[in-house]
Amino acid sequence: MLSRINIGKIIIDHFRTLRRLGSKSKKIYFWDFILFIVLPILIAAISIFLDFDLSKHVNNLIAAISIFGGFLFNLLAIIYSQIDKIRTDADFEDNELKKVFVKEIHINISFNIVLSIFLVLTLLLYSAEFNFGYGYIYLKQSLLAINCFLLVLFGLTLLMVLNRVHILLKKDLETKKN
Repeated sequence: MLSRINIGKIIIDHFRTLRRLGSKSKKIYFWDFILFIVLPILIAAISIFLDFDLSKHVNNLIAAISIFGGFLFNLLAIIYSQIDKIRTDADFEDNELKKVFVKEIHINISFNIVLSIFLVLTLLLYSAEFNFGYGYIYLKQSLLAINCFLLVLFGLTLLMVLNRVHILLKKDLETKKN
């Protein structure tokens, strides 16, 4: 029953794309670990330390994340429809980098869609008013940290997808010129 909504494979596959290109190692590349794990944790911790309040921005954040989520669904559909075209390309078989990038772009887009769903849900929870004393303060701080972490991770992954699509298209254009 839960296998239909199990997103664990998407998350694991995404973090596997953070290895050094061409590396057989299963470990995340050190600088990607710093960028995609440590930096969001630091920003989340700083947001709690500075007592940052997202309440005024929740509606705008939900709207923006929803727009990006819809855009990512469309991009995923476009990439899926173009996979057969890319595979029949004569240069595709000779170009391992293209194969890796197409696969990783698909994985990263799927992960970012999952992040957008979780972000909308955690932002909605953050904006809800609960009244159970001191526990409320800890819950609000925890949700703030989670939202800041997810927002930074979402933005970084979105930039990574953009960069990978750019590299793929640039490589494709270079091979067609020759």
